[in-house]
Amino acid sequence: MQKRYISETSSFAKSFRCDHLNILIVCRGPIRMEAMEIFESLGAGYGILLSEKDSVTYPHTLAPELRLLTDPNRVHRIPDYTGANREERQERIGDIIDICNSYNYSHIFAGYGFMAEDADFVEAIENAGIGFIGPRSNVHRFAGAKDQAKKLSRKIGVTVTPGLDNITSVALIAKVGGRAGLEKLTSEHGFTVDSSLDDEDYAETILYESYKKGVSLISVEDLQDAAKKEVESILKDNPGKRIRLKYIGGGGGKGQRIVNKPDQVPDAVMEVLSESKALGPLDNKNFLIEMNIESTRHNEIQLIGNGSWAIALGGRDCSLQMHEQKLVEISITDELFAEEIDKAKKEGQDKIATRLEKDRGTLKEMEDQAERFAEAVGLNSASTFECIVSDESHYFMEMNTRIQVEHRVTEMAYKLRFHNPDNKDDYFDVESLVECMVLCSAHADKLPRPERILRHSAGGEIRLNAMNDALAPHAGSLIESWTPPVEHEIRDDQGIGLRNPDTRSFIHYHLAGAYDSNIALIVTYADSRKAMLARLADILRQMEIRGNELSTNKEFHYGILNFLLGMHPMLKPDTRFTVPYLSLVGTLAGEMEGVDIDYAFKKLSGTLNPEEAQVLSEKHTLIVRPLKMLFENPHVMNGWVFRNRDVTFRFDGDKIAWLQNPVFVLKDLYDYVRLEGREAPPSQKIWDHDETLLDTAIEFYEDLARYTGKDARSNFAELDQLIRNGSGLPDMDGELFEKCKAAHIAWQAGLSLLGIPFSLGKKAGCLEFHHDDELKVVFPDKFNDAEYQKTSIRNLAPPPVASADLIVAASGGMFYSRETPTSDPYVGPGDHFDAGQPLYIIEVMKMFNKVMAEFSGTITECLVPDDGVVVKKGQPIFRVKPDEERKIETPEEAEKRRKEYTDSLLAEL
Repeated sequence: MQKRYISETSSFAKSFRCDHLNILIVCRGPIRMEAMEIFESLGAGYGILLSEKDSVTYPHTLAPELRLLTDPNRVHRIPDYTGANREERQERIGDIIDICNSYNYSHIFAGYGFMAEDADFVEAIENAGIGFIGPRSNVHRFAGAKDQAKKLSRKIGVTVTPGLDNITSVALIAKVGGRAGLEKLTSEHGFTVDSSLDDEDYAETILYESYKKGVSLISVEDLQDAAKKEVESILKDNPGKRIRLKYIGGGGGKGQRIVNKPDQVPDAVMEVLSESKALGPLDNKNFLIEMNIESTRHNEIQLIGNGSWAIALGGRDCSLQMHEQKLVEISITDELFAEEIDKAKKEGQDKIATRLEKDRGTLKEMEDQAERFAEAVGLNSASTFECIVSDESHYFMEMNTRIQVEHRVTEMAYKLRFHNPDNKDDYFDVESLVECMVLCSAHADKLPRPERILRHSAGGEIRLNAMNDALAPHAGSLIESWTPPVEHEIRDDQGIGLRNPDTRSFIHYHLAGAYDSNIALIVTYADSRKAMLARLADILRQMEIRGNELSTNKEFHYGILNFLLGMHPMLKPDTRFTVPYLSLVGTLAGEMEGVDIDYAFKKLSGTLNPEEAQVLSEKHTLIVRPLKMLFENPHVMNGWVFRNRDVTFRFDGDKIAWLQNPVFVLKDLYDYVRLEGREAPPSQKIWDHDETLLDTAIEFYEDLARYTGKDARSNFAELDQLIRNGSGLPDMDGELFEKCKAAHIAWQAGLSLLGIPFSLGKKAGCLEFHHDDELKVVFPDKFNDAEYQKTSIRNLAPPPVASADLIVAASGGMFYSRETPTSDPYVGPGDHFDAGQPLYIIEVMKMFNKVMAEFSGTITECLVPDDGVVVKKGQPIFRVKPDEERKIETPEEAEKRRKEYTDSLLAEL
């Protein structure tokens, strides 16, 4: 394999060779595997850290990247990648520097995890004479810390969200009683502070001095009191608004909470600092208090710089998220907007074209501000300028001074071309942002400002996570098989997909949940947004990932991609959209649960004469198998409804009107649920006799189309009426017409059952979702109601069935009976609890989920005696005595209910 730059004929390109580097990778996850591959292609040496949780703590969790590393001297074992507090982090930094010195590592790469944005970490590396592949420490201090970034933004004219960015200073002033108290602290501890500063800047300087000297000046309680007063003041002036508390460091949705009442602030502050690992006495505990802008989209601008120049590489829309965790990321570029605007105008959609023109202008403003900010801080690597967008307004949120998880989306859209300053025809292209980071670290001074070159108009990524259908983390499962990537699929899977080199078999991998829920990043590209979404959906359609108790969000992604295709490829869901969307899918799940497809087919057969029933019986598995597979998952069902809405069907009142021939809809359904004819076990494809039937039916209608000159698929209602009312077809004699009529009726027999999913979609509310001329999603108010959301989403992850006197674990994870180690348990034997009261906490993949009581009762026995114990879903937690007798439906009652509901659906069809 040729190494980049080493084998170049151009002396200009060859001058950027990187084979002199030896890089220690101190992160994990998909970025570690990607970095290994990039460094290998550059001819650079590299090694990795390996934590106990990635090797010996759980079975089947050995870091899969090790399958590529045959030299044990390049694997360095440590207890964990970072510490739980400042002292442990300092110890880990020392360990990393010692490893670099002992094994001659010239550089460190931190990816997007752990200490990638820790200014103290980067400064320690710099002071040790080790190169850092990422922004310099001063960039982290001025841009990475959210409080400092907002101060700088105001100075250089970058729009920011309104709020408070120095709560630690405010708390310190309140604690010591003003300027005199601050000056007393300065004198007592020998701090060096400019006396000309105003009180808040004076307090901030004292705090930074205290961190350096190891002096603790404010407590969590001080911050809770100060933050509560500030929030109370803001809410008094802005009734009905919500406030976001956000730690100054980190990202990934962690370290932030939203409150709408002052009383919620103390708990929120504790949770923010706990998630950010900032509870130590010497940790910087500052966090932002911002007005929460409710209807927003999350857009971000990719930046790369060498310290003297900075260039924006378009944006990414990351608005589809849950619990502040991104789920789907898609590129937004000037070229894409230009193409979509032109298309909308040609199709007569002038209002949509106007909306897209405004979005194009917003993107340009964000790119301009991003470059201005990057140049102001001297950005010397990759970073991301994150914004929230509301209509035509946009606000800078924060600068992520690291490579982002979703950086591949930008790589699909653009590459960088570096020209020889002395000869513009002498250039080289870079398609990898990680590679560009290496160049910026190793050759920053001589790296010329690049030209960005369009690769594809659209790029996109979905995060394949270990989650249930309600998008709650799901740990503890085992991946036992996974199909290889297909055409156009870029799969960053941490190396999980690397096969046994001898047998080529898949190696089992345990999703223990020690770090987060991500399994892989699935990336693709195309020359339009619509084509990209369709390609991404097809990649998921073909993907098969199986295992013991395995639950992923693959079906969610497959459903929502088809939802977007059915609505509009340029649709603009906001950051709050996912919960109403889940509420819709949960409502649909509730409707689906009441249907028995086998019973429906049997009941339909009973309405026919013996000859007709015999014809229908031959089509039993042809019709029932794909329908039953569709009914296996509500996300997949929802995608099917939106994919077909106003394309293959519509409703006239309560009756379905077919816009396309149901025979072709059935063929599409086989493809949609991955049952098409292919090389696969019989259980995973259409059966031979069913395929023959379906192919024969399609041939009949295609022959009929050639005879009539009408399309075989569309205009079905007209064709059906011509045949069924006996009026005949043009130029067709009576005998032939009667044969065609009989064949048509036979082929259509039973296909009315294909309307059941669409009827359920109508009942659930799918047909009430649409977009306006602004491309915003419009839907009924009930899907925004918190209580309705809770009830409907519950259908996506129903609790395990338990006897009336038991409360069982809602999910697998780490059990805790109390809020903090020093708190009393939520409940104990003899305690009465009310519906909605917290009972226990389950930690799943670093997310702490309070489990609330679903009914009122009294605890009679605690069945999990200790905290920190791993429990499985459905495991008994408490024995209880309910206040009221709980009615649990018997299997016979459930069967009767489903038959009655199915009868009502058949009557409508």
